[in-house]
Amino acid sequence: MGVARRLPSARRYAMQSARLWCVAAMTALSAPGAAAPGSAASAGGTPAPTEQQRSGDGRIPKNRPPLPPLPKAPRRDLPPAEPNDVKALDELLARFTSEDASEREDAVRQVLEVQPRLLPAIDRRMAQIAEEADKDAMKGLLGDTRQKAREALRKSLRAAGEDDEIDTPDYLGMLVQHPAPQKQPWQNVTRVVAMSRMLVQMGSVEAARELIEIYVRFGEFLRVDTQLQLQKLGNKAVAALIEARRHRAEKIARWAERQLDTLGKAIPGEAVNTTDYQVLADVLRAYGRVRDPDAARIVISFANSERAQVREAARQAVALMGEVANWQLRDTYESIVGKKPARDWTWERTARELFGEFDRLRLSQVYDLFEQGSLAFEKGDLDKMREAFDKVLARSPLFEHRAEMAPAYLSYAREYADKDRERAVVALYKAERIAQGSPLEKPARSLLLTLQGEVLLERGLADQTLFRRALELDGTNQRARDALARIERGETQSRAELGRYAPALAIAGIALLGLVFMAVRRRYRAQSVPLAAPSAAADDGDRRPDIQPRATADEGEAVSQPAPTLKSPAPPSDDP
Repeated sequence: MGVARRLPSARRYAMQSARLWCVAAMTALSAPGAAAPGSAASAGGTPAPTEQQRSGDGRIPKNRPPLPPLPKAPRRDLPPAEPNDVKALDELLARFTSEDASEREDAVRQVLEVQPRLLPAIDRRMAQIAEEADKDAMKGLLGDTRQKAREALRKSLRAAGEDDEIDTPDYLGMLVQHPAPQKQPWQNVTRVVAMSRMLVQMGSVEAARELIEIYVRFGEFLRVDTQLQLQKLGNKAVAALIEARRHRAEKIARWAERQLDTLGKAIPGEAVNTTDYQVLADVLRAYGRVRDPDAARIVISFANSERAQVREAARQAVALMGEVANWQLRDTYESIVGKKPARDWTWERTARELFGEFDRLRLSQVYDLFEQGSLAFEKGDLDKMREAFDKVLARSPLFEHRAEMAPAYLSYAREYADKDRERAVVALYKAERIAQGSPLEKPARSLLLTLQGEVLLERGLADQTLFRRALELDGTNQRARDALARIERGETQSRAELGRYAPALAIAGIALLGLVFMAVRRRYRAQSVPLAAPSAAADDGDRRPDIQPRATADEGEAVSQPAPTLKSPAPPSDDP
């Protein structure tokens, strides 16, 4: 009986224990980083491969590098304006509204020297004027000023006898030439127009955005002037106009479409057609911000560009597009890799896999070029070596084996130091950059300073500092030591002076030789005048001179006198 009573309690204890073990096992399996039995983690302590490290067919590749992260695009927001920049801008705008005409004209010239750091201050002042100013009064004053300027131009054309069509002058010049400093609307519109000219001078995508905001904030009376300034920016305004196509105001969006059509940049294929890499990067990011599906394939094609600036911008644009570019990413992955991506991959996973494949292919080409350059260096073909290594650095500026190219660039510079100094200097700049932290950094810098000092010597400037610094960096730099010794002996200075006066001395020497030649030739002509024939009526014995040379003995040396010149006899007279 006692045993029979204890059985239920034992079973109950066993069941409770089993439940506790199950809960513990489930908790362990659900914990982060848990490894299944038989995995690499359970065998050797190495974490199991994540889902991102597996290929599309589920296999685990060996020695595969981690996938590159998607880069983040820069923010569009401008930084806060610095107080000093706001003060400098206010002082410049005060000159535009001065009562002194010369001061206003000087302010117009200073627009060409405006610094991009004033952009946040311009945005701040532009917003303040748009909020506080009377826009209707500004519009009326601008119209009156434009009418006055056109009348003055018409009168000048009539006075010159011309009757051509009159074009409205530039708004800033027109406002400066017809001032009204006492009127607040004139001051406001002059400041706005002056700041628009500063934005054109900056020529960045941020400045183009602010230029578009002038039309947004002030309306139609500044629309035409804004269009003219955007045309001056040209391709630099394309990115800002692409972003304006998604403006919350439909009127501004349609206007931006028309401006792109005017510039010939209405479609993505035309917008990316530029030789300015900064403009191209801005355009790619702009398409990413507006999430244009028509531009997705073009943007993805630039994600494998050899230019790091363009490649980074294209990948930022893909990250901004997100799901919009999913099927274009999958198609591109299939065409590059040769197989379809896994169905469960998100757009982000597909993009990272594609960019990783791009990097692998690009680096394989870089390694091929690196091998070509290394073999050329071993064979002594320095020109081919430099061409291959230049391509390596152009495609991958941070190439992991770049330090191994420093000795080749240094050898190239030493070989061409006398043949082509400009090429040698370029090679030394590259050698110094890629050899940072290595023993070759100081010799490269030393030779670079030496060549720079030699350039100054050729210009007549004997700067010993460069050569002394070169010797401090590399005591074995015999080239710098010899140049310093020549400077201390004064030889370089005399050579420089000789080189300076060599053309004058050459001209003087040629002139002296010419004078000597003319004198000798004149004397030779005087000696070789032919004798005149004697007259038939004259007595030959009376007119024949003594032409025998007279010789005198003077210390055994005979001196010959030149023969006298005969005078022609007088012609017979006709008188009886």
